[in-house]
Amino acid sequence: MLVSNNIISTALARKINIFCLLAAIVLVLALPFKKEIWYDETVSIRCSKGISHDAPSLLSNLDAASSADLAQLNNVANVFNATVLDNGNSFLYNICLHWFTLLFGNSLTAYMLLSKLCAIASLIAFYVLCNLFFRNSIFTSVAILFLATDNNFMGMSHEIRAYSMGIFFVTIAAIYFFKFLYEKESPFYLFLTGIFSVCAILSHFLSVYVILVFLGALLFTKKARLFSGKNIVAMLIPITLLATFFYFSYTGLKLMSTQNHQIQVRNASHSFSIWEAIQRSVKFTAINFKAVFPAFGNRPIVTIISFLMVFALYVIGIKVTSNIAEKNRLHLLFLLGAAGSLFLLVLSMKAQHYTSLYYRYYSFCVPFCCLFMAYLLFIFFSSPKFSSLATGGIIAITLFPAGLLFLLGVLSARPQLAYNHLVVADKIVQEKITKMEVPDWENSLLVQCFLPKGYKIDYVRNLNSPNFTLYKANTIERIPVIKKDS
Repeated sequence: MLVSNNIISTALARKINIFCLLAAIVLVLALPFKKEIWYDETVSIRCSKGISHDAPSLLSNLDAASSADLAQLNNVANVFNATVLDNGNSFLYNICLHWFTLLFGNSLTAYMLLSKLCAIASLIAFYVLCNLFFRNSIFTSVAILFLATDNNFMGMSHEIRAYSMGIFFVTIAAIYFFKFLYEKESPFYLFLTGIFSVCAILSHFLSVYVILVFLGALLFTKKARLFSGKNIVAMLIPITLLATFFYFSYTGLKLMSTQNHQIQVRNASHSFSIWEAIQRSVKFTAINFKAVFPAFGNRPIVTIISFLMVFALYVIGIKVTSNIAEKNRLHLLFLLGAAGSLFLLVLSMKAQHYTSLYYRYYSFCVPFCCLFMAYLLFIFFSSPKFSSLATGGIIAITLFPAGLLFLLGVLSARPQLAYNHLVVADKIVQEKITKMEVPDWENSLLVQCFLPKGYKIDYVRNLNSPNFTLYKANTIERIPVIKKDS
């Protein structure tokens, strides 16, 4: 997969690439400037502390409990049960978050840091993946800049959710997948592809749409040699691990199905439009491929033209290059980048609601969209059929708007206070509160998640009050509970 570097020397390009990688890492660490938690993040936080949906019912016969009583829930067995009882998803992330916060504490910074570290690992893995295509060409920097200015990737890098971890595992799985496909048909590469693919699915099950493309490509290109004895053994171990997990998580998957049905019933008053579902999916796909115009408006014509522009560039790239290997890589990267569109659209149409079409569900194909665009630009620049001026023009209408969109996203971010449990926990610690009144056990459990390990406080349940009541030396302070489960 060696490529020539027609712009600057390889040594200088390598330095620029490393600089861009380090700059992207700094950006991950610096963001966000402001942060509040929302419902999905509270699910991750509670699961990582062994608190399932039915945990409050275990305390239903109590009117008082200590922090030590609630802390007993925080063990590995309960983390597994909480994940299974929640929705059968994100077990690997939840268990890692459990151990991570045992080491680094229960602050918001600690909860977010795991996702940031996963994002940094993703950037490093992405750098390695890019070098498989570009061999220290300056286009590695282009790909990194595409990824670093992606609002989806950067947004997930500080969400207390499993997306950033899933992105890391699909990216590192892709490294060994491409090595097996293009460098050496080693069973070890196939094994690592399988193991990291399983890790991705155990981080977030929707990463499966990328894994399915891996599988399809292997069956299509290597079917004559894929099922040798060593390759079968290499694939059998990851498949067994995945099957074992889903055997135990069947309960959680059933619950998730019930929750989706409840969403469907709740949305029954609103008619479902296949056209609307298609439009939403195409919009996110176009944006992921750096046709950022739909981000500034929801008019269907803008979405359609943007997607057609991306597809036209793809077709032109195929026409421009006469290298069969480059054509195949371009095909594969486009499929990986667009994989989420069809998969999530089918889920949406099956469920008859739009909750499968949230932008974050497309996160796992973002690295491949960025690499596709950089590889496309590399092909244009390398081809005598395409002028450097035209390539520069394409860079101008992709990279610059992507950077502008990212900057506007950072400057306009106004996080809303959906939960004030973090604020209450901070006040408890700062003012050394040892007794508080709660409206129900669910709210006390979430407050408990933000208290330092070993902090001692007594909780009293008052079903008749909507407030947190903090008992101080000579006074009490009532704080209305803010809890928006949406």
